[in-house]
Amino acid sequence: MRFVALLLGLSLAAPGHTANVVWRSSDSGVLTSPASAPVILPPEPDVPSGLSATMAGQASVAVGGVLDLRPVAVGASGRIVSYLLFGRLPIGGTFDAGAGKIGGRGLVAGSYPVWVSLGDESGAVTVVAVTIVVRG
Repeated sequence: MRFVALLLGLSLAAPGHTANVVWRSSDSGVLTSPASAPVILPPEPDVPSGLSATMAGQASVAVGGVLDLRPVAVGASGRIVSYLLFGRLPIGGTFDAGAGKIGGRGLVAGSYPVWVSLGDESGAVTVVAVTIVVRG
């Protein structure tokens, strides 16, 4: 435990610039530094830029009201294969990741900004934003 604390202390006390690394071998002493190979990244996939989406349904409901919001995709290449939700749904709200549907009931008044991401078979992705308002 003391060793770990010592290493942590040394790492925090070390200056923030690049360290000079010397490679050593237990048999022959200092080794030459390995050649730095160029990093080759794969090309970006050809992703159609025509994918977009909107949300259909009521974004404003009274407390206890039924939520029924569904993404509508336009310009997808093939079918939509993924839906992700970002943000915070009102208490009582649900998200169906298979269909991208926001459902359930809005049980607590407030304003809830959420984003739904859609991805199609070609790898194209788009995001649609909606603010759900639960009126008290």
